[in-house]
Amino acid sequence: MSNNAELDHLLSPAGSDSVFCCSGMKMISRILLLLILSSCLCAATFVVNVTQSSYQAEENHSITLEWTFTTKTQGTWRELFIICEFRSSVKSGVIYVHQDGDEIPDSQHEQFSGRVQIDKDVLREGRIRLHVSRLRTEDSGLYLCDVTTEDGFNSGRCRLNVTVHKNISAVPGQNVSLPCRLPNNKPAVVVKWTRPDLEPDYVLLFRDEQPDPENQHPSFRNRVELQDRRMKDGDVSLLLSNVTTSDSGKYECRVFQREATGRKRRALISDPIWIVFLDVAPPPENEEERKEDGSRNKHVGLIVVAFLIIVAVLIAALIIGWCLYLTKQKMNRSPNSQ
Repeated sequence: MSNNAELDHLLSPAGSDSVFCCSGMKMISRILLLLILSSCLCAATFVVNVTQSSYQAEENHSITLEWTFTTKTQGTWRELFIICEFRSSVKSGVIYVHQDGDEIPDSQHEQFSGRVQIDKDVLREGRIRLHVSRLRTEDSGLYLCDVTTEDGFNSGRCRLNVTVHKNISAVPGQNVSLPCRLPNNKPAVVVKWTRPDLEPDYVLLFRDEQPDPENQHPSFRNRVELQDRRMKDGDVSLLLSNVTTSDSGKYECRVFQREATGRKRRALISDPIWIVFLDVAPPPENEEERKEDGSRNKHVGLIVVAFLIIVAVLIAALIIGWCLYLTKQKMNRSPNSQ
């Protein structure tokens, strides 16, 4: 009898083999119970923790993800196996593998090629410090590290969200485009633009290939739309028409995509993929005109001052000359009188 047939036979509840079936089931249950207790004992003595459960970073920046693990054999590489993986709604893959002191780069996902390093020195202290450089928005997702040592096995996970930050300036009455682009070529099922400082915070909700005005903030009605409803090349930018100073603020772009399998939808992510700061202000004064006006005024002022000085000198000269004339006349009369 083959192993599969024997197992089917053991699990079969019917016929004259029922007694043998019961005893077999009891034996299997005991084995499973021992396995469960053993795994629980290992989990109790060996733990992998994350320093932070969630990380936030900007595109093109770098970040360090950190885990810690307990071990009784700190300081040795004996039976140390680490495998760190990345998972998102559209892809998954290995980003780092370490076995007994050696790195195994061949299994690394191409998305992270040349961008992931580990601090080997702190591994001996039971710490995993994974450095990811030149971050991309597509790096957003779940990061898991499985650790196996002679003391046991466990794993820890954390989430990383990478956003793009943009600053845009506009003047009242302009039409502006707030950029947002998907981190992959997977089309969005839902696009959500919000402004956190408003209540309700919905600027635009686009789903079922059309805008959904329900719960939209009144100030944006009939003034917003997607730049491209077909979302060609992952473009989900927002067009905002006839802006006013009250439109100034922080705008956040979120997307809702299907799972990589395409069979179900992923929950709307809570973290934005793009953050746009819009500043709407009246146009400043023309610097050239202001400079010309200032130069002209300064020139006129100098002329007036010079004119006043000349007048004052002339008046002073007239006064001095008149005084000298009177003095001379007085001196001429004095000898004649004698």
